[in-house]
Amino acid sequence: MASRRLPSHGGVVVRASAYLAAAWCLGFAGVSAWQVATGPTGRVPGLAIMSVLAGVLKLAGAAVALAAVLARPGSPRRPLRLLGVALWGAFGLLALYSAGNLVIAVGTVSGLLAPSAAWTAAGGMTAKGVLYVLFFLVGAALFGLLAVWFHRRHRLRWTSAVAGLAGAPLLLGLLLAAAPAILGRWGLLPT
Repeated sequence: MASRRLPSHGGVVVRASAYLAAAWCLGFAGVSAWQVATGPTGRVPGLAIMSVLAGVLKLAGAAVALAAVLARPGSPRRPLRLLGVALWGAFGLLALYSAGNLVIAVGTVSGLLAPSAAWTAAGGMTAKGVLYVLFFLVGAALFGLLAVWFHRRHRLRWTSAVAGLAGAPLLLGLLLAAAPAILGRWGLLPT
């Protein structure tokens, strides 16, 4: 029985995944921009800074997704390796964030974790909460498919995957812990 492989030429599934991943990122960036422009996020300088920082990363994610299907075999190796690291990093970041959301949701619903103030204020596990978790799982799946396909297509070394996956928790920690702590210390974010 022949093994199933992702197409090496950028078939319909891969191209559709790249375009969906880019649209996912752009839509998500649009939500951030709308929140800064119209909501309470724009009135709290630290939240606005965090939203802009996250928005830049979302736009970069869209560019990476599109670049993956535009890069041709035989291109200079360094940009291909960097793009491979970025794809694995995007997948790792979204997969890690999704895993955290799943642990919190399952742990809280099962009673293993105490509900947070945000969980209680939202009314527990709602349809909106389920959609939030699914939204990030979809993003992780799209970037995972692109990362694997790109890695195989360009015959990248395993170090590209390791670098991207290792960088994901560092970037997530920077976004969720370090940046808010710094902004709070500067008085730009409520602590």
